Amino acid sequence: MSRLIHLNGPPGIGSSLLALLSTAAVVPLLVACGAEDSDPVSAPTSSQEPTSVASPTEAPATDTPANDPDDGGPAFPESTAAQTAENSGEWDLVLVDVRVGEHEGFDRIVLEFAGTGIPGWAVNYVDEAVLDGSGEAVALGGEAVLDIYASGTTYPGPEEDYYGGPTQFEPENGGNVSDVYVAGTFEGDTQVLAGIDGDRVPFRVFALADPSRLVVDVAT
Repeated sequence: MSRLIHLNGPPGIGSSLLALLSTAAVVPLLVACGAEDSDPVSAPTSSQEPTSVASPTEAPATDTPANDPDDGGPAFPESTAAQTAENSGEWDLVLVDVRVGEHEGFDRIVLEFAGTGIPGWAVNYVDEAVLDGSGEAVALGGEAVLDIYASGTTYPGPEEDYYGGPTQFEPENGGNVSDVYVAGTFEGDTQVLAGIDGDRVPFRVFALADPSRLVVDVAT
């Protein structure tokens, strides 16, 4: 599988993420950080509107990995507004896995990274699935499109592991997450697009450590 990477510039904050951050007011995301795998990592977060946040090809090999906790994240907001947070630590995160699993009350999308940093994020519903950098639109199943950006990411070195799964897949156990497109890394952000069956629903976003992961839970 070829690398899903756009070599169009040095790592930095992508244009789509900058647009969200410039319009978002920063509020704290209160999540616990600890050594246990199930503890969310603290990160400052913001949204475009006030929310209650405290803070088709083949399926991937692992849909419901045991090392991803079933719960433990922040409360779901009442709105479907955009959510953002800054990354922390080194800008050394390289995408190695994307997986989707159905849980009671929500469907979970996990982006796993190699590296020591903690990913930031910009997650938002959009009207059309468009690739960052090229501006190319992609066909994506589902009525709603969730645009997911992880910040603090970079291109892999020649000896590093990197994502080798399908560019687009329909999860076998994804619930309402019907289609996923792994767009790759551009200017320090890694983009994944998710097609959601039905109307736009609230979602929550948080990070986990050891290994570094970005978690997006879509309410059902």
